[in-house]
Amino acid sequence: MIEIEFLDELQNFQLALDKHSEERNQGEQSSSFTGQGMVFKDHKQYAPGDDIRKIDWKAYARTKDYFVKRFEEEKNLTIHILLDRSSSMDYGSPTKYDYGGKLGIAAADMAMNTNDRFRFSVFSETLTDISSGRRNSNTPQIVDTLNELRKTPESLIERCMTEYGGRIKNKSAVIVISDFLTDLKEIESGIESFNDTEVVLVNVLDAEELDPSFEGDTILKDPESESRLRTYLSKRTKSSYKRDLGEHTRKIEEIANSHGARYVQVSTADDIFESLLKVWQAVNK
Repeated sequence: MIEIEFLDELQNFQLALDKHSEERNQGEQSSSFTGQGMVFKDHKQYAPGDDIRKIDWKAYARTKDYFVKRFEEEKNLTIHILLDRSSSMDYGSPTKYDYGGKLGIAAADMAMNTNDRFRFSVFSETLTDISSGRRNSNTPQIVDTLNELRKTPESLIERCMTEYGGRIKNKSAVIVISDFLTDLKEIESGIESFNDTEVVLVNVLDAEELDPSFEGDTILKDPESESRLRTYLSKRTKSSYKRDLGEHTRKIEEIANSHGARYVQVSTADDIFESLLKVWQAVNK
């Protein structure tokens, strides 16, 4: 369960982040016509009354004519957050689902703070939208919705990512939060469906998955099928498992990089706000 008090922690974190940003920028001179939200459009020949601060002196050095740079406001991003709610995410303490949900809510809050839009959806066998897509959305309601949603047995990640990719019409970034314990070909096909869209894969894994602490006679439970298996976990088996998991995540990162996407791996043992900064850095890279 995602405690509602997390929103207070998130607000305090955002205030601290804003204060740090203000202190860092004190004394720095900012341009009056460029900066965040402005992108270069074209040149026009200088005419009396134009802002001389916009003269392109490099162009003058080449041509000996005065040209003024023209800028246009950059369209705001829509941040699309897709959270896996399949049963494999319902593991650990906190669960991967709850940890991923906090990351998604925090990313939505960051988007609102930069005046961007966001949409928050969950997926498993199907897609479910749980936000309005406005700049100012009701995050407590999103917390309640995430807590109420029932986990479903299977994650059809390829189908859901492909379906969602067809919905995107404007400048966007997509954050997919999952444990990605699925076929690599499905992950790759899903990424390919997001044409001309920034994609960040956030691979959430439990600390026990990354480095199992148990050994010996053990009962393993499949969270998706509810089946149980009694087995003996030796040091060699554990070493082989860790090697296979590392190879799986390494291949996911390779697939992401080959398609211009970004990959971020986090553990549920990590500080949630440190993980948020890693994710947000990947979004704005």
